[in-house]
Parts: sequence; structure tokens; C-alpha cells
Amino acid sequence: MDHAARMTDAPKEKSRRIHDLPLPPEVRQRFQQLQVSRRFTRDPEVVRRILVRAPNWVGDAVMSLPVLAGLNRLFPLAEITVLAAPRVAPLFAAQPGVTEIIRYPSGRGKWQVLWDLRGRFEVALALPNSMESALGLWLVGVPSRVGYNTDARGLFLKEAVSGHEALAGLHTVFYLLGLLKALGGVATFTPPTLYLEPEEEAMGAHLLAETELPGQGPWVGLSPGAAYGPAKRWEPARFAALGRKLQREFGARLVLLGGSDERPVAELVKENLPEPVADLVGQTSLRQALGVLSRLNLLITNDSGLMHAAAALSVPLVALFGSTDPGATGPFTSRATVIRHLQPCSPCFQRTCDVGYACLTAISVDEVVAASRSWLEEGA
Repeated sequence: MDHAARMTDAPKEKSRRIHDLPLPPEVRQRFQQLQVSRRFTRDPEVVRRILVRAPNWVGDAVMSLPVLAGLNRLFPLAEITVLAAPRVAPLFAAQPGVTEIIRYPSGRGKWQVLWDLRGRFEVALALPNSMESALGLWLVGVPSRVGYNTDARGLFLKEAVSGHEALAGLHTVFYLLGLLKALGGVATFTPPTLYLEPEEEAMGAHLLAETELPGQGPWVGLSPGAAYGPAKRWEPARFAALGRKLQREFGARLVLLGGSDERPVAELVKENLPEPVADLVGQTSLRQALGVLSRLNLLITNDSGLMHAAAALSVPLVALFGSTDPGATGPFTSRATVIRHLQPCSPCFQRTCDVGYACLTAISVDEVVAASRSWLEEGA
């Protein structure tokens, strides 16, 4: 195998313990409606190598973490390899049970990566619903290949899961967990949880300290971007107005976060903030961004990958929703306030809006300040 594609070895044992939760009754009932094309007959105690084809976007990848925890319970002696797009691969570092992360490139190079994996695995899961992900597992030659039977993918899957329509309206975390019915099912689950090494948390603190923002106020992150499109983005001017109020009331030290493609939006926010702000947009790797998130007192964000990452790090957050549905893709945590104003067309799931983005413009600066105040006062 191309060693450039291999990312990490087994993580150290983590001290952080997350309690498993029982599946909600409605989720258990919905799972009963799923059908599997072939009964899984392998002894879980003898399965040693599992391949997981990860989702392609940060938020989806975070929401897939309970699947990995479920595999650890079902196959306690197995090592898990995650095959992931380069932009999400770092998320899986330090995850319990994950012994190897392989970067799955775009373009023609992916076929060589798949060929190099042939014969290594006994069980594999295709978490994306794409035809390509199922075809990839078939090319790798894994005896047990699990995925939803969408878009006629059953030809390439051995344990194809049908009836996914019964899961409509459930959170994506549960939709992905439904795949485990093909391998024995789950009665409990681990909420999405990201793990950081101590040095990564220290690096996050160091990056914040390097900004040299004055004062001792709380660190408040602002994530004004969203890769999906403007229908998920609260106005930059309102983010700036929010920031000014938090600076005045709490002496908040503001940190702008996001990817390099979100620089234009971040600039619009920054130019309307008279007080200094730490601008880390496009300045960190994904793991560094996680380290910074872990040191925040609060994150205020659109529906984005960073929102899901903060939730999985137990960082308090205020999440602003426009065209999407928090019931399906909201932050999976009790430490979040979701602000959403339903419109007759909600949720439309569109990238842009022809009627003035009413769902977003209805979110006022004052109500976001009030939600932020609750979390900042609780942490004071």
C-alpha cells in the first residue's frame, strides 16, 4: 500500500468515558421495519478486520461515530480501518477501536487504494449511500458488505439493508446506526464523541493565547460559514452585531472559525467588529480546529461541520438553522440551543432562496444574544 495513504496507528487508551444510552422506543420500532438481504452468520468473536467507508462531509462523519462504537461492541476483538476522504480523515484519529485511517483520494488514484486493500477484511460497511461506495467494497472483495439498498446497490452488497424509508424523520445518527441491524443490531448507542490527545488540547489553548486578545472574558467562537450554501448562513452583519453585544456585556474574546473557502464571509463579519477579534478562518488544520473548539466557552454557528464537531466535544453552542431540519441534522447534544423559525416552506433543503431567506432573517440578534447569555452565565 502507498504509505502516503496511511494516516495513523492505534490510538492510546482514552480516559474520557461516555455513557451509552438506550435507543429511544420510536427508533427501536423503526429499526424493526428494516430488512436484511442475507443473514449474517459469522461468529463475532472471530472477526478480526473491519473496513468502514466513511461519509464525505465533516458533519456526516461526526454523526457516523456511533456506528464505530457499535462495531466495537458487536466485534470486541476486531480492528477497525476507516477509509475516508482527506478532508474528514483526521476526525477519526484517536477514536477507540480505530487502528488505521486510510485517505481515500478523489480521481483515478482511488482505484489503486482499493486494489491495495483486497483480501484484508472480513466485514465492511458503506456509510455513504452512493453507488461508488458500494462498488468500492465489492472491488476490495470483502465477504460481508453492508449498506443501504439505495439506487439498486444491492448487486454489490452482501448484507443489503432495505426499508430505509421507515427511518424518515429520524436523526442522521440513528439512520446510520440502522445499518448495524445487518450485523446483529444494537440496543444501546454511544452519542457522537470526539477524542483529543492532551497535546492537541494544549495546542488549542496555545493558538488562542497567540492571538493576544486583551482581557479575561470568555472565549466565544463565531462560525459564520456553511459549505452547503447561503440558505444555511445567517447574515454576516448580524454575526457582527451579535459579537459587539457579547464584547460589551461579557468582555467576550471572539474567535472566527471556518475553512479557507469561508474567508469572504469571515471578512464581512470582521470589518463590522470595532474591537479586536481572533481570525483563525482557514488558518488551522482540522485537528487544530478541534483543539481550539475544545477550549471555547461557547460556539455560535450555522448548521455546519464545526457545529457537529463542537457538539461531539461537549462544547456549549447556539445553532442557527435556516433551510435544513434540526430534527435530522441538529447538534446531537444536550448542551445546545437551536434557534429556528419555521416558514410555510420549511424545511426546503435548498442551497439558495428565491423568497428572501425568511427563515434566517426571522432570527434576531437579540434572541441569539439571549441564548448565548444563558450558556455564558451558566459557565461563569
